[in-house]
Amino acid sequence: MKKVLVVYYSQTGQAKQALDAVLKPFKEEQDYQLDYLLIKPIKKFPYPWSYTEFFDIFPETVHGIPCEIEPIEFNSNNYDLVIIAYQPWFLSVCVPISSFLQTDEAKKLLYNKPVITIINCRNMWLGAQEKMKQRLLDVNANLVGNITFVDRSANLISLITVLAFVLKGTKEKFMGIFPKYGVTAKDLNHAPIFGKIIKDNFEKNKLQDIQPQLNQQGALDIRGNLLIMEGRAKFLFPIYANYISKKGTQGSAQRKTRVRIFGIVLPTVILIASPIITIISRLAPIIAKKKFDKEIDYFSQNSLRKS
Repeated sequence: MKKVLVVYYSQTGQAKQALDAVLKPFKEEQDYQLDYLLIKPIKKFPYPWSYTEFFDIFPETVHGIPCEIEPIEFNSNNYDLVIIAYQPWFLSVCVPISSFLQTDEAKKLLYNKPVITIINCRNMWLGAQEKMKQRLLDVNANLVGNITFVDRSANLISLITVLAFVLKGTKEKFMGIFPKYGVTAKDLNHAPIFGKIIKDNFEKNKLQDIQPQLNQQGALDIRGNLLIMEGRAKFLFPIYANYISKKGTQGSAQRKTRVRIFGIVLPTVILIASPIITIISRLAPIIAKKKFDKEIDYFSQNSLRKS
C-alpha cells in the first residue's frame, strides 16, 4: 500500500473542496493510504477579516515570518508522496503553510519526497509558487507537479468579489451584480482528471513526468496581464512590507496608520494599473515574443530560476 500525506490549510473550505476533487481517483481505490494534516495556527486567523487585520498580515506574509502552529502529529514519515494545498496571500505562501515548511517536522516529512502543490486563489499565484519552490528546496523536497484553481472572472471584477469574500464573507453575487466568487463547479468537476494523471504516473514510478500532462489538461492558469503585474509587484511588495514593519510587529498600534495607507493604495493601484497592463500584455507577445514565451515556459514547469 502506498502512503500519501496531504498537508493543507483552509479558512473557508475552498482549498479542501479543490483538494478532495483532485484526490477522488485515490479515494476510489483501497491501495492508497491518505493521511491528512491540517495546519492549525495557535492564534487563528479571522474569517471574515476586518479591513485592518487583512492588510496588517501583509509584511509578515511577504517576509515569510512564521506564526505559531499547533503540534504536528503524524503516524509516519515514510510517505511515498506529499501533496500540499495552499492559498497565496499577497503573492506569497499563506502564513500557516509557510510556517509549517519552516518546522523541523517538515524537514523530516518532506526530505527527499516527491511533492505536488495544489493552489486555490483569486488569480495571482506565480510569485507565491516561486517562494514555495524555495521552501521545498530548503527542506530537500522534490517538487514534481503543480495544479491551480483560480477565479475565472476578469481581474478587476475578481478584485471586488474577493474583497467582499474575505472582508464580508459574501461568496454569492455581491450586491446582486457581481458574479459568484471562487472556483467554478466546472473546474471542480474537471479536477479528478488531474488526480488520475497523478495516480497513473505514481503507479509507474514516473511522477517526474506529470507536469506536461497536467498542463495539457489545463492545470496551470498563466495570464499575460497578471504575469506582468506580478513582475512589478515582486519588487514593490518588499519595499511596502519594510515600510510597515519599521513601525512595529503585527497587531501593534504604532503601524496601524501605515497599514491603513497600504490598504487604500494597493486596491487603488490595481484599479488604475490593470487596464494599462492588460494593453501591454497584448502587445508583449508581438513586441518581445521570445522573452514573453520564455517567461510562460518557465512558469509552466517546477524548477527554480537561478539568481
